[in-house]
Amino acid sequence: MSLIERLARATVCLHLAPHGLHGVLRRAGRPLPDSAFHLPIANPDASWEVALAALRGWLEQNNEKKLPLAVSLASRWCAMQVVPWSGALLERASAQRFLHSQFAAVYGDGARGWRLAADDAPYGKPRLACGIDAPLLQGVQDAAAAHGRRCLSIEPIAGPAWRSIAGGKPAAFALVEAGRLLLATAAGGRITALHSQSCSTDWGDELERAWRRWNLRAPQLDAIEQVALLDLSGVPQANVPERFAPVAVASGAHLMREAAWA
Repeated sequence: MSLIERLARATVCLHLAPHGLHGVLRRAGRPLPDSAFHLPIANPDASWEVALAALRGWLEQNNEKKLPLAVSLASRWCAMQVVPWSGALLERASAQRFLHSQFAAVYGDGARGWRLAADDAPYGKPRLACGIDAPLLQGVQDAAAAHGRRCLSIEPIAGPAWRSIAGGKPAAFALVEAGRLLLATAAGGRITALHSQSCSTDWGDELERAWRRWNLRAPQLDAIEQVALLDLSGVPQANVPERFAPVAVASGAHLMREAAWA
């Protein structure tokens, strides 16, 4: 594809979460004015099956243009961890076996039914890895294919969140979603450590406590004075600790950038 074709190409960026589908149309890396939308999803159990059905319904109703899709998924459906380096990561088959053993050690045997992937960190360095329930991942791919859409990417929202602020080189960031809180440190342009937990609607009170609990296991956090904060919870807080510096976010879909998958 030529540079001109890439710049002219439009991509529908979607963020699928338990209680809503957010979307925006991007061209040349920029969201197009008035293209953003939000489809609420009635889903009290936060089931990915219900959210996936909503995605299928949206695709059915918006099938005029076969624009490609880039999809991010809520953190509650994506297990993430930083795995140690292993020579097994150099080959696809052995990499899957190694990743499954790492995730099973943390999440139990249920992780063996997940689709796993790791980033391309330099040789010998730990890698950021993600596990997604195989039927969920396949369901998104099948939904796109059923409507003649190319699915350019499917990834946890933590990836787009980090890329959206990586240019500022923050040492750490916090991502808050409805019912979920993720803390991460970064160095050299990569996520280096993660902590994830559930949270209530009063998440402002929980941020500092979560950071301090994580600090007990990761003393290096003492040196970090400021943490970038991305709020996708839909519940603004008046009591956010000073350590956390809010970053303006329109929606999960707006965090996604074509440059990551073009």
